[in-house]
Amino acid sequence: MGTQMLSQKATYASYLMFKMAEKYYGLDPAKAYVRLVREVDENEARDKAITVCLKSKGQHFGRLPKERKDGWMEIEIGEFFNVEGDAGEVEICLIEIKDLHWKSGLIVEGMELRPKETRWCIA
Repeated sequence: MGTQMLSQKATYASYLMFKMAEKYYGLDPAKAYVRLVREVDENEARDKAITVCLKSKGQHFGRLPKERKDGWMEIEIGEFFNVEGDAGEVEICLIEIKDLHWKSGLIVEGMELRPKETRWCIA
């Protein structure tokens, strides 16, 4: 998605909306990140990726999903600040490449970018 479509001088959070099939394999835990393509190198973003656990049950360490009212799960992937709206593309990634085995059972509804609440301070 291009940042010119977003409000300027605003912080955005990125979310993955998903469900897990009854039988899933190889997806937990995973790494996730959001980056402005022109401003953050892909290797740097991968190095700073957060750990996410797509199933809220289990003994994994990392960010956990929350259930939405519509039955889908959502998990925050990261955030970025859109300065002037001309930073190019936003890339949102969910990756698991440490354990090289099959993965199955992830049902993706979509990704969302939402403005984070801004608090104004007048001095």
